[in-house]
Amino acid sequence: MLRTVAARRESNALLVVPVTCLLLASVPTQAQTGAETTVSQNQLKLKKPEVTELEGVTAHAQKRPAGSNPNANPAAPYKIERSGNTKLTEPLRNISKTIIVVGKEQLADTNTTALKDLMRTQAGITLGTGEGGNAQGDRFIIRGFEARGDIFVDGLRDPGVVTREVFTAEQIEIAKGASSTFAGRGTTGGAVNSVSKKPQASNFGKATAIIGHDKRASLDVNRALNDKLSVRGNLMWQDSDIAGRDEVFDKRHGAALAADYRFNDKVEFLVDYYHLRTDQMPDRGHPWDTFTNKPADVNRDNFYGIVGRDFQETGADVLTGTLDIKLSDQTQLSSKTRTGKTTNNYIVSTPSNWTPRGQAAQALSATSTMTNRASTAGFINKSVANNTQLSHEFHLGAVEHHVVGGVEWSEEKVTNQGYVLNTYDATTNPTGIPAPALNVMNPNNHASAPQIKGRAENTSKVNGKVQSFYLMDTAKLNPQWEAFGGIRHDLFEIERQAREGTYDVNSDSKDTTNFVNGHVGVVYKPRENGSIYGSVSSSSNLPGEMYDSGGVDYGGITPLVAALKKPEKNKTTEIGTKWDVANNKLALTAALFQTDKKNKIEVTGTGATQVASQTGAIRVKGLELGATGNASEKLSLSAGAVLMDTEVTDSTLSSNIGKKLANVAEKSASFNAKYQLTPQLAVGGGAVYTGVIRAGTFAANVQNNGSNVELPSSKRLDLMAEYKVAKNLTAQLNVKNVADATIYEALYRSPSPFVYVAPGRTINVGLSYDF
Repeated sequence: MLRTVAARRESNALLVVPVTCLLLASVPTQAQTGAETTVSQNQLKLKKPEVTELEGVTAHAQKRPAGSNPNANPAAPYKIERSGNTKLTEPLRNISKTIIVVGKEQLADTNTTALKDLMRTQAGITLGTGEGGNAQGDRFIIRGFEARGDIFVDGLRDPGVVTREVFTAEQIEIAKGASSTFAGRGTTGGAVNSVSKKPQASNFGKATAIIGHDKRASLDVNRALNDKLSVRGNLMWQDSDIAGRDEVFDKRHGAALAADYRFNDKVEFLVDYYHLRTDQMPDRGHPWDTFTNKPADVNRDNFYGIVGRDFQETGADVLTGTLDIKLSDQTQLSSKTRTGKTTNNYIVSTPSNWTPRGQAAQALSATSTMTNRASTAGFINKSVANNTQLSHEFHLGAVEHHVVGGVEWSEEKVTNQGYVLNTYDATTNPTGIPAPALNVMNPNNHASAPQIKGRAENTSKVNGKVQSFYLMDTAKLNPQWEAFGGIRHDLFEIERQAREGTYDVNSDSKDTTNFVNGHVGVVYKPRENGSIYGSVSSSSNLPGEMYDSGGVDYGGITPLVAALKKPEKNKTTEIGTKWDVANNKLALTAALFQTDKKNKIEVTGTGATQVASQTGAIRVKGLELGATGNASEKLSLSAGAVLMDTEVTDSTLSSNIGKKLANVAEKSASFNAKYQLTPQLAVGGGAVYTGVIRAGTFAANVQNNGSNVELPSSKRLDLMAEYKVAKNLTAQLNVKNVADATIYEALYRSPSPFVYVAPGRTINVGLSYDF
């Protein structure tokens, strides 16, 4: 009842937002509706001249359609030319790092609505599972390394492990390799940065409605109220069924409001507010068959949760203010302050193996049953952060320098108070309800099961503080050569209590750690449209950096590992090349990379015999290829492929040495294309290949018979068609997983895991109206 009342209050509050956006849409302004505008990267109000000098080449600037991505090529919107992260001052072609960027046009063409939907189609990235040791929510593994705590919005870390949307995203950036210089702690395999839609200096709007498996409506309205003030509102509502999964649904609603005010030509202030609520049936997929060492051979639709009890509700309310001051033509000061709160509440059933613990594996039969068991959590993450950055361009002799320096601090307070179920216990709860035994082949999702009795008596608490300083310089030595150097110092403080307000020497811990990381790179440009680069970058992982976890294996902190003062150190070496071809409308990239981790924390033994050591070491090396943009006037595409070789190079357990890394698809590729058949009709589609993924925490698990615990490789095919019904009205069809393939996309770490099941064939039809 409390959840229902709260949801109604949130819905009533949200009704105010559509009214606001509709009023904005009707306000007469000085700018003409639908006018085209050319928008610069850093100042959306500054118009570019018709002729722009780009690195020594005179090019006629093409006007951007109103509302288009200011970082994309106007003639090839899939080709993103600049990052939205102000720490990256050069075009993507001249940055000594692999950065994959997906713009809102591609997100719309593929009908991508959640960050998880995008990440499951990206080469080199796999999904992780929610577990007892870490929160149920977005969990991504980039180039073999955990990244659930390495997600950012507009350059500041996005707190909490929740479910993330993309309705406010201008573009999503995935920086590969160790990235601490730009992003701070963690960021071993990479970091994800969502760049928000900002107010622009023109009037435009777009309304979209989708029906099918996803029922969704969204609205994006921008108004330039005068020459100083622009505002933008984004709204979203969704109610989806998950194709191929019984009882599983996904409901969301959200709003984002932003206002940009230019006091004068030198001072500008942007404020934006983000609100999101999700209501989902959490789904941990299928059980594992330890007899066949494969996912259980059951109906793909089988769901093993309890309807009426299981739930997951997440929320986010985030307010950000950004002050930009142009101190001179060469110097800019920017200060961004954010405060926010995220929540993640759930009860989720976990499919358990039907073989009792300690007994030999039993073959699956029509009478096989498993006892329903559930995980619960109630996370609240309150955060505040500030980044203040100074950017300065100057010449020292013949060398042009662009220096960026800044200070950053953040504080997060995370509490977790789970739920208590009314489970039968002869001694403590004799009137309770026993956990039901579900038939594995035909589970009853409405079985009598323990319901919510209340909240847990104890609340765990984590308090994390980070203070940072960074300095970076891009030096243009001559038209062919550029050098980059950056350094960052972080002071990380964390304190964790298993029971808030009560100190327990066996569970509670705190630590303060200083660490320094850097990045050096050299770029050679044999021609204006191409570069060849080499770089070395580093990052650090620390106990406790994953605030959602109290377990060491998941990045949490305990007294045992708090005494280990050395951070896990990571180094990425990368050489690559980037070329803009097809009249600069298509970007081609290739990179060879290697990431080495040392000082990895390992815990062996149980209970009082546990020992922690920093003996683990990992090596991941590979090749990454990419292509984005327009291959021709009519063909837009985005493609990537990653080949990796992973190895545990050192471990306190000699049996681990030489094994593959867990949770990694060493081979993966994706392709997405759109072809404009006629001025009215476009067709396209995509394909995703994901190689074998092995289970485990560190090294891949192996059964007693010597066989690997692994998910099979998978293939997915998507199709789309788009038809321009009228000048401002477009219809779109999307069919995902056309073959209705059963795809297992993630698995729990144990030798008898549960496995996530990807959605089946998903069909949606949408209408978009521009105004």
